[in-house]
Amino acid sequence: MPLDPDFIYDPPQSDLEILYEDTDLIAINKPAGLLSVMGRLPEHQDSAYWRILQKIPQAKVLHRLDMATSGILIFAKHREAEVAMSR
Repeated sequence: MPLDPDFIYDPPQSDLEILYEDTDLIAINKPAGLLSVMGRLPEHQDSAYWRILQKIPQAKVLHRLDMATSGILIFAKHREAEVAMSR
């Protein structure tokens, strides 16, 4: 569902908490109020995925959580891991 046009996105600015990391995967604790992936508008770019891409440019999204939901998000650190996880 698209965001309400009157909604002002004000994501938490704390660093992402890394719960697990190896050569293939990274799992983070996504705080409530942060988008999982970038939105269409420039002001909605800040997201868990955008923050991961700053550290791991080849990272791939494996799943999403609603913005208001906190929880574990897992990213593949490269394409081969993404393909393996999708199987």
